Amino acid sequence: MTLRVPVPTSKSMTQRALVLAALAEGPSRIEAPLECDDSRHLRGVLEARGATIAWHGAAALVTPAPRPLRAPDRPVFCGNAGTTMRFSSALALLVEGELALDGDEHMRRRPIGPLGDALTALGVRVRYLARPGCPPIALARTGPVPERAPVDASLSSQYASALLLVGPHLPRGLSLELCGDAVVSRPYLDMTLAMMQRAGATAGWDGARSLRVEPGRYRDASTVIEVDWSAAAFVAAAARVVGAKLEPLGLAEPSRSLQGDAAIAALLARLYRDESDRDDSDRAELDVFDLTDTPDLIAPLAAAALFAARPTRISGAAHTRVKECDRVHVLARELRKLGAVVTEHDDGLNLEPLGPRRAATAGSRIELDPDDDHRMAMAFGVVALRRPEIAVKNPGCVSKSFPDFWSTLALIREHTPSPTLPLEGDGEVTPPLAD
Repeated sequence: MTLRVPVPTSKSMTQRALVLAALAEGPSRIEAPLECDDSRHLRGVLEARGATIAWHGAAALVTPAPRPLRAPDRPVFCGNAGTTMRFSSALALLVEGELALDGDEHMRRRPIGPLGDALTALGVRVRYLARPGCPPIALARTGPVPERAPVDASLSSQYASALLLVGPHLPRGLSLELCGDAVVSRPYLDMTLAMMQRAGATAGWDGARSLRVEPGRYRDASTVIEVDWSAAAFVAAAARVVGAKLEPLGLAEPSRSLQGDAAIAALLARLYRDESDRDDSDRAELDVFDLTDTPDLIAPLAAAALFAARPTRISGAAHTRVKECDRVHVLARELRKLGAVVTEHDDGLNLEPLGPRRAATAGSRIELDPDDDHRMAMAFGVVALRRPEIAVKNPGCVSKSFPDFWSTLALIREHTPSPTLPLEGDGEVTPPLAD
């Protein structure tokens, strides 16, 4: 029997859609936007600059802000919404006057220096009001905006995405050179470009590390937000952990999605494939997964790896250390409380599967601390399907991206006969085609 499970729409697409609509020539209608903590923070920032955003049921109606954008008369609070902080900082290129942004204690430790450096190269005066390279930050455009700028893309793709979104409104457009040791989360840059193009911009890759946006306008930013593969990744991991057949409602096929995190389907299939399906070249001691392009998948993949047949190595995830928390460290620290053998590396983790003895219910309560990170909390929730003695500290932090996560997990648990034994089935997620 296949259980149909509700999943929220994409936070990443919603954030981009709101910015595009606030910068468009006329009103836009965003169908199925995700109303979550991050969306509320971004809405506050955009309304402080003159946009009007009205939520009507399953749609948001956005009236764009007049140009130049209005400078708020006080610092705008961004919570721990990294996308909001970064996208809002780039809007300083379109603001007359100084723009000040602040966040909570977690945000005040998250780096924004690479974006600050790029904005400085584009003629913005950048002032860090507390810790160098981190919010709170004050920004003011000082003169004409140059056409070209370098931006370090080794920590986050959001720095480049933020600049791309404002590119059409700059007098000569924008050429970005991606610097740093690596370009991480490249699929998110592709998502940004695709959504810009749909809204009428001329933008694209101009080489392996170069991006070009032509001057112009967003004609109409109306769009439909996809169901979120980043959230569905936890449902997919849960399916593997308990051996259930789950169908996230409305989820697009990976090949039809703008979201890089649709890769979770292939990653979990490889993690849980039968040993008899491996050839001689695929019998290494570790299953190795490189998450350079899809860093948010470290949490669901680590949860699923605890119940796989072989040890797992997750690499290419150094940039997850500067997310809502240090995800590599928090995963290692908390999963060890369950008796898991986890080795922390600079760029990821090695995880040994929980054998029958360690995976069996211990009976005593074990509290796992997600450090207020929504994806850590959801990963621990997935593990709790097999270890019901787990309690998650501050479970409400999932409101950042998946407000109904715990009720969804309860629905899955309700259809799981035993918390420690898998269901009959192969633990697959079947994504229907989106309407």
